[in-house]
Formats: sequence, structure tokens, C-alpha cells
Amino acid sequence: MTELAAKQQSKAGSGRTVLYAIVGIPVAVLLLSTLLYYMVNNKVLDLGTVNNGVLITPPLQLAELPLTTRNGQPYDYSQPEPKWSFVVIGGSECQHSCERMLYLSRQAHHALERRVPQVRRLYLNYDDSVGQSLQGLLAEQYNTTDMLYVAKKDLQQLLAGSAVAELAENRFYVVDHHGWLMMYYQAEDLQQGTLNDLGKKVIKDMKRLLK
Repeated sequence: MTELAAKQQSKAGSGRTVLYAIVGIPVAVLLLSTLLYYMVNNKVLDLGTVNNGVLITPPLQLAELPLTTRNGQPYDYSQPEPKWSFVVIGGSECQHSCERMLYLSRQAHHALERRVPQVRRLYLNYDDSVGQSLQGLLAEQYNTTDMLYVAKKDLQQLLAGSAVAELAENRFYVVDHHGWLMMYYQAEDLQQGTLNDLGKKVIKDMKRLLK
């Protein structure tokens, strides 16, 4: 083999190596990412980030629902500015467990201190009306919680087949600033100590998420 042929063969080999690297690296990254996701999702690997709330996987796009305000106007989730949301879901009345979730979401929100402006609180009413007791409750104790309306069938369609398919009054939900319903907290009972402990967990999670 002549010296020229040897150089040409060497260049060809180098070219193939570069080509294999260009093609192979993205494939390797994709395979590694898939493996990592599988291991974390199945709790084989702990990356050190543990949420106290229950993650909803995949998350659900709440902002795409036809939400309306008390005045019947369409609600644009992204206006006036994107924010995280604490969301309590209920009907025309909100008593017992439901009211405690309003309380828990309010207390956790206030405890976020300087991060308070980054979060809003919503009551998502799936009934066509609002009862007098709920009106009084929101006006007297939760006047910074905005009430929105959503058709129950639309809400059920969104939740169907997910981990939150069954609505429960002892939960409240976290929605990110892009409108994704991504986590919920559930109180096992309504004792004040239980709510205080759960509130601390909410605050810990949210301070990490709002960095």
C-alpha cells in the first residue's frame, strides 16, 4: 500500500468515526434519559428530590378548560401574569373537608413570605351556582381566593383515567405557572395537628419549586 493510499484510508476511517459519534451520541443520550426516567419513576434510583405532595403523571392541562369568572367572562389563566396556583375543587357549597382545604391552602400561601406574589389561590366550582354559605365563607375568610366556574363534564373528562380521576374533598391541588395540574396534597383527617404538619410539607415543596 502506497503512502498516499494509507493516508486516504486513515482519513476515511477518521470520517467514519466522526459520523458514528454524530449519530451515536444523541442516541446514547436518549437511551440514558429513558433509562434514568424509568429508574426514577419506579423508585429504583433516588435523585435526592422528594416531593411531599403526590405528583400527577402525566400532568393535566387545566388552563385549556373553558374556565369562567363569576361574571361569566372567559378566564385567561396566563393573565395578568403567569403564576403558580393552589386550587381547591368543589361545588356550590364548600363545607367540612372542602373548607379545611381552603384553610390549608391559605395558611400555606401566607407562610411563603416573599414568595407570596408568585402564587394565587383559586376555588374551582363545578356547579352552575354558588350557595349562600360559600358566598359568605369566601367573602369573610377567603376574600383573596378567586372563584372560577367549570362545567363538571369538562373537568371529569380532563381527569378521567388519571391518578385524580375521583374528586376528593380532602385534597387541594398545585398548578404550575403554565397551567399544568401537577401535584396534590391530601389530608388523612381534619385534626389541626394533621393540617399543620401537611402545611409544613406544602411550604417545603413550594419553596423549592419557586426558586
